[in-house]
Amino acid sequence: MTSGAGIGLLKQRIEAIPTSVRGILLALIAALSFTSLHTAIRYTSQELHVFEITFFRYLLSVPIILPLLLRSRFTVLKTNCFHLHALRCFFLLCSVAGLFTALSLSPLSQVTSLTFLAPVLGAAFAILFLQEYAGFFRWAAVIGGFIGTLVVLRPGLIEIELGPILAIFGATMWALSILIIKVMSKTESSTTQVTYLTLLVTPVSMVAALFFWQWPNLEQWLLLFFIAGVATLGQFTYTQSFTLADTTVLMPLDFTRMVWATLFGYAFFGELPDLWTWIGGALIFASAAMVTITEARRKPP
Repeated sequence: MTSGAGIGLLKQRIEAIPTSVRGILLALIAALSFTSLHTAIRYTSQELHVFEITFFRYLLSVPIILPLLLRSRFTVLKTNCFHLHALRCFFLLCSVAGLFTALSLSPLSQVTSLTFLAPVLGAAFAILFLQEYAGFFRWAAVIGGFIGTLVVLRPGLIEIELGPILAIFGATMWALSILIIKVMSKTESSTTQVTYLTLLVTPVSMVAALFFWQWPNLEQWLLLFFIAGVATLGQFTYTQSFTLADTTVLMPLDFTRMVWATLFGYAFFGELPDLWTWIGGALIFASAAMVTITEARRKPP
């Protein structure tokens, strides 16, 4: 059997799987990919600065963007809102710096639980700044996310360390980035947004990285390529899963990130989350799921 025939047979077998099941499998792969990304960042940040990791994360994504630019003859760069692309770049850099630094300071499972805050805060910002509809479920989700955060942090009972604060900061900056995406989605294609994001973040993060520069060794190069690759895989599978299955089916699967974070945290760093991290993470995740599912039912796909 030739390689082309083998690929064709594999494609037929994949297409024979029910569409919703394929969506579920892609969502599970995305959850595993994102947790693997965070694990690799936590491990690599022990020796390389987070700004340098951020730079290589996006630099190694440029080869994926270049074919899009060439195929479109650079028409994908046509935009009337460059200032919004620049603003999103700023928010994303702040988000990545906060999250990556948090991963270098705090347990993997704790940071993972706090990242679920991003869609909850995004809903709150959309209500405040875009005058979007503020129904009961949206406000209930925002309040639930706030309560879940308090459960994870337990202010007054234990000392709040820098890592969780930076994780919340990263989630907040990501929520503001989501807000910019919502505004630009009216006029800008997703391809244009991704292209500008990569082209802007790469040089800016390089300038920041130069202040902490050290050349990676072989092991670190392998980890940096892994970070770029698994991040791309996670983004693709996560986006594609929503084209194959309903949001109500997929969102609960995102909580498997907590399971993977617990397993990887214990296997690589000897970390075990306490009960309050699980309870608070579940509350934050439930709030994020409520926001996402409510949005999916309120708007056409």
